Formats: sequence, C-alpha cells, structure tokens
Amino acid sequence: MEITTKDFGLGSSLISLTNKNDVTIAFTNLGARIVDWQKDGKHFILGFDSAQEYLEKDAYPGATVGRTAGRIKDGLVDISGKTYHLNQNEAPQTLHGGEDSIHTKLWTYEINDLGDEVQVKFSLVSNDGENGYPGKIEMSVTHSFDEENNWKIKYEAISDKDTVFNPTGHVYFNLNGDASKSIENHQLKLAASRFVPLKDQTEIVRGDIVDTKNTDLDFRQEKQLSKALESSMEQVQLVGGIDHPFLLDEQSLEKEQARLSLDDLSVSVYTDQPSIVIFTANFGDLGTVYHGKNQVHHGGITFECQVSPGSQQIPELGDISLKAGDEYQATTIYSLHTN
Repeated sequence: MEITTKDFGLGSSLISLTNKNDVTIAFTNLGARIVDWQKDGKHFILGFDSAQEYLEKDAYPGATVGRTAGRIKDGLVDISGKTYHLNQNEAPQTLHGGEDSIHTKLWTYEINDLGDEVQVKFSLVSNDGENGYPGKIEMSVTHSFDEENNWKIKYEAISDKDTVFNPTGHVYFNLNGDASKSIENHQLKLAASRFVPLKDQTEIVRGDIVDTKNTDLDFRQEKQLSKALESSMEQVQLVGGIDHPFLLDEQSLEKEQARLSLDDLSVSVYTDQPSIVIFTANFGDLGTVYHGKNQVHHGGITFECQVSPGSQQIPELGDISLKAGDEYQATTIYSLHTN
C-alpha cells in the first residue's frame, strides 16, 4: 500500500492511501474525516481541496460528528437523573454535538502499516463541560483501508463522568463522481423495515416508529432513489427528500445493511449500530461547490450509522448513555465494488 502525507492547511495533514487496485482514499486530522475516495480520477465521495474550504463552506462532509450525532430536542439530555443543557446550534436543537464540535478540531494521529491494511488512528480529548456535555472524554477514530477496497471506521471512547456519546461519520456518496449530478439515478437496497418519522421542519422526531411497507421509503428490495425522492409522501415532502433514521432489522456487523449502486459501481455498508440515518443532501439551490462544481439538490447521500436520534423521546431507539469508566466501541465498514 502506498502511503503519502502532505500539508492540508491550517496545521492539518492529508494522509492518502493507494492500494493494489489503484483505489486511493484520503483522510485528514481536521475532524478525523475522509476527504477523498477515488479511482482513475473519479471521486466516489464529496470533499474539498483544503482544510480552509471545510471551515469556510461546510465542516460536516466526511467528518466524525459528535459527541452526539443528529438532533437533540431543545438541547436537553437526561444523564443519571440530572438534566443537562447542551449548546443549541440549530435553535432550539443541538445538532451534531453543538457549535465548533469535534468535526472542527485538529486531532492527533498515527499511521500503522500492517501490510495488506493501513490504519490511521485519530485521537482527541474533549474536556468536561464542552458544549454542555459532562465528562472529560478520550476518544479515538481509526480509519483503516485494505487491498480489497474496504474502508473501516472503529470508534472508541472512555469518559471520567457519566455522559452521552453517539458519534457517526458524515460522508456524502455520489457515484456519478460529480456533485453537479443528482444521486436520484442510484439504486438503493436497505435492510430496514421501519423508519422514524419527523415531526416538522425542525426535523426532530415525531415520537413514533413507522413500518416502511407500502411506502416509498421501503428499500428492502433494491430500487432507484428517484422513486422516493419524487414521492408525494408527506415525510418526503416535509424535508424535500430523505433525512430519516432507518432501523435495521438485524444488528450485525456481518450483514450487508445497505448497498448503493450505479452502473458497475457499488458501495456496501456494514455496521454494528442499530440504525442508519440517510440524508439525501436536500439543499435545493443552496448546495456548495466541490472541485469547481455546484452541488445540485440531492447531490449526495449519507449513511450515518448510529443509535437513532430521538432516543430521549423514544427509548426503544436505543441508549446513548456512557457510564464513567466504561469503554465505548462501534464499527462501520464501507466496501467499494468496481466490477
């Protein structure tokens, strides 16, 4: 595996890995994020060309987001019988851990070359009280890439106080290789028979769980994304696309939970988390510029593997609490197929 490291601006580094298939993946310690994944000049994800672009345009693409991914209603969270007020950066909600959270920080990193796999381990300490979260938390995110085009993300953390922790990766896929082309021509298969509806345009959860059967959000059989994105379904109309948690039918890292395909390209998603939040970049005319191309409406799609947002309102969704001294671990794998 070929490994190169270069300056990415603002004190950050860009670490690029190229395997025997001439597939290159690149990461930066700004937000412990993926920056690029490409072959023969075709980019499979959306990313910028410098650290400065992320901070000026949009700091979420490709980043590790947290401490809690997604929206927390009114920025309120109950931890061990006490209510904490978190930073409300999407008033009145807390989004992706609050303002200037871990996705904007410079993480330390180390590279471990195992021969047929290279690991880039990013580490960060978030202090007690940061954005309102209790506990000094030591976290690491290890991005691995192997000769079979598997990109693995392993999350680890430990806190010195009872807290909440529910990170995810915020990568946008677009197999067109071009942000100016919609992902509506992609095929999607998803092993989820239930989803969590949203209340209104604040995009907090409504409070119930809905069966996907007989809806345009049923992807248990592979179908083109346009079937959902052009739907008259109230939940699709509410947000101008998809921005919903889908509850996986079987929680297993061994099971292919999602597959995104276009022509001879596909990406499989594996995770040990109970849900995947799918967001179809519903930005209308407000999409940003990637590599000189204006992002169109639905110019990307995420697979944010995590405990579904809304667990404070719907306990069935899962538990995001992390007890003092307990070790948090989670793993997600994205596997690229180019046949």
